[in-house]
Amino acid sequence: MRKVSYLSYNMTTADANNPDGIVPVGRQFDFIGDVETEEMILVDGDESLCLGYTGVQCYEDVYVGDMMEYKATLTKVGNTSRDCRIEVFKLATPASRAGVEKPKTGDMVWFDEPVLCTEGNVRLVVKKHLQRGEQPDGTIAEPWADNEDFPDSGFDENHPDDITFRYRMSDRDVFYLGGVVNGARNITLMEDTAKRLMAREFGNMGHITKVEKVRLYEPCYAGDYLEYHARINKVIGDQIVVEVRNYKYIDLPENPEFPSSIDVLPEPPLCTVVQFVFETYK
Repeated sequence: MRKVSYLSYNMTTADANNPDGIVPVGRQFDFIGDVETEEMILVDGDESLCLGYTGVQCYEDVYVGDMMEYKATLTKVGNTSRDCRIEVFKLATPASRAGVEKPKTGDMVWFDEPVLCTEGNVRLVVKKHLQRGEQPDGTIAEPWADNEDFPDSGFDENHPDDITFRYRMSDRDVFYLGGVVNGARNITLMEDTAKRLMAREFGNMGHITKVEKVRLYEPCYAGDYLEYHARINKVIGDQIVVEVRNYKYIDLPENPEFPSSIDVLPEPPLCTVVQFVFETYK
């Protein structure tokens, strides 16, 4: 069982309702709630109920364009109560926000050490009869395993490290009946993952000039937890080919034992693969 859970999100204009693009603290709690819920699913196979938060401190404002990471660390397991430490980190911010003079469009400052924005404690409860026992850890063992639909996939030796992005689908992401998330929403999140990689490697999110190939294998639904992986396959002049794959590692069972029961998948299936071609802004 993993005792630490992460979720990711790049803040957009839809998340801000304060002057100067500041994201309200309440929006942070949307993601905090999802990441603490993941930890409870790993512990008990149940979504749990949140009893409340204590000692929440806010150190840094969060803005549109910030690339965020949300973390929950299991600290105590009681009879029915579970305690977690919650932390919110800023990984990168627009260069204009960081005080860079005359930044180019898309320029980002990637922090050497993530900036702690918010931290605190949460207590959750899983009633005895809902506790289904420790679940698998949801690890994607080989995210870059050979794929016959993408036989030329590889990684650029100058940029060998991939980047990981985790997200929980919600009703806000649903487009079709039955809670099905449309493929375009998934591709948007895959682009967000790729832009994190671009920001880290080149200091610029760049812009997409071509989508070379898309392959959809498994549908996604509200409530699913997805893990995205992005890597640079090759760099040819100004062209940067980025491949993104996503896997489903937690999903809603068809016939749950209890309404709040959720399964961690021992062998997370591959859902989508996309190859983007980026150029950095001049």
